[in-house]
Amino acid sequence: MALRPLYFLSLLTAVVLLTACGQDNESQDKNNQENTAQQTSSNITSRAPNAISTANAIAKLDRVITSSLRDNSLPDFTQYTNVKEKKQAFFGFLRPLAEQSNIQVLRLREELSHIHPQRITKQQAQRLKKLARTYKIKTEDSAEQLGLLLRKIQIIPESLVLAQAANESAWGTSRFAVEGNNLFGQWCFKAGCGLVPSGRPEGAKYEVRLFKTPQDSVSAYVRNLNSHGGYIDLRKIRECLLTSQQDITGRALASGLLHYSSRGVEYINEIKQLIRVNRLETWDKNWWGDYNPAHNCYAFVQVPEPIIEPVVEATQIASDSEATNTSSTATAGDADTTETSATNESTDTATSESETKVEAENPRTVK
Repeated sequence: MALRPLYFLSLLTAVVLLTACGQDNESQDKNNQENTAQQTSSNITSRAPNAISTANAIAKLDRVITSSLRDNSLPDFTQYTNVKEKKQAFFGFLRPLAEQSNIQVLRLREELSHIHPQRITKQQAQRLKKLARTYKIKTEDSAEQLGLLLRKIQIIPESLVLAQAANESAWGTSRFAVEGNNLFGQWCFKAGCGLVPSGRPEGAKYEVRLFKTPQDSVSAYVRNLNSHGGYIDLRKIRECLLTSQQDITGRALASGLLHYSSRGVEYINEIKQLIRVNRLETWDKNWWGDYNPAHNCYAFVQVPEPIIEPVVEATQIASDSEATNTSSTATAGDADTTETSATNESTDTATSESETKVEAENPRTVK
């Protein structure tokens, strides 16, 4: 994954700082050794400076980079009167945040990949239990938790992050973006956890969550897509693409956002349009999702056509009311969903996952 200018600058700065620190430590050690030699007549074996292990160096670099990104406050995008300049500034600000969130995801996958499913230690089991709770995994079996976490925790294409952030935050100028660093419209359900929307229906209790930094908002968005039951379809598309050794694209994964907005298919098409118009990724006019039913993942990216309700007589509406009520009850009873392998749903029962959807757990909910 190519490092963007801001991310690269942070990385370069961190490397220089660590090198300087290492040189200072070495110089100080040498001075101490010389002073000691002058004060004593005994032979003293010189000690080499403390070496910084690769793992520790990477950890320090990561902390420096993450800290520098977290310090970035949301710019005032209203200052731009030129639309092209505004878009460039918005995408330029968001790209390093999206990249850092995906680096966090890959780092977590790396950690999990070193856990042997048949030799899980007590400490590892506690770690898996905590992650399972975060990623809404119900099984208590550590080995199953590990398998499901590796299936859920995966990168989100930069193009999708940028397109949704632009759509949800009005290019970084919405009230929720400016006052709460919320770039994706994520909800929360505890009183005082966020900003109350002016158009919130009477009796509703959700709020639009407050974030300390834009980076926190991006990371929470990625975690939400990777964990919530409303985005099982998105994860199935991604899993199929990985299995088929295809690129994970925002265009493909956007088809799994049916539950992100009440506008459903219209919202999906809007996000795809943003990706295409702003050239956020290569756009194939003969995309397999449109023209190649033989493709392994074709079925997963097909979205239902918008339903246009026919005009009916008032008496017909009255007679259909009972059937409608019955239908809604059946839907509620089917709220439990099982996430299985995108490539073999019928046989992947060993790693199945039950994700109960409740009213308070809206797909936009971030805990």
